[in-house]
Amino acid sequence: MEGSIVAIDWTLIVQAVNFLVFMVLIDRFLFQPLLSLMEEREKELAAHHSEVEALKRKAEEFLKEVEELLDEARAKAKLIIDGAVKEAKVERDRILRAAHEEASARIEEAKREIWSTFEAEKAKLESEAEKIAEEIVRKILGKKAA
Repeated sequence: MEGSIVAIDWTLIVQAVNFLVFMVLIDRFLFQPLLSLMEEREKELAAHHSEVEALKRKAEEFLKEVEELLDEARAKAKLIIDGAVKEAKVERDRILRAAHEEASARIEEAKREIWSTFEAEKAKLESEAEKIAEEIVRKILGKKAA
């Protein structure tokens, strides 16, 4: 078999054994550590992913709580504002009523003053009218006597 390109002899068996030994060594020192490292990395990534999901759920819960607290605060603020508006209306009505009563009292007082002034002036006029009438009567009687 000297003339063929491929010869099958004892070197082929040595090369096959060398290849198998090389494959076993490569598997043991390269592929197995690489595979275990990749598995470890995959486990870490899965753990991180589950941790991220847990944190995401927790953040959503916090967000929901915050929204509930905001809604509650808005409701309380609305109640407070509504109460303040009602109190302001009651106070406004009280002030208006008091002002109306004071104005009515002042009007009544002014009417009394006017009436009393009127009565006083009327009494003066009556008194003066009597004096004038007496004087007219005296003048008339005085002219007749003259």
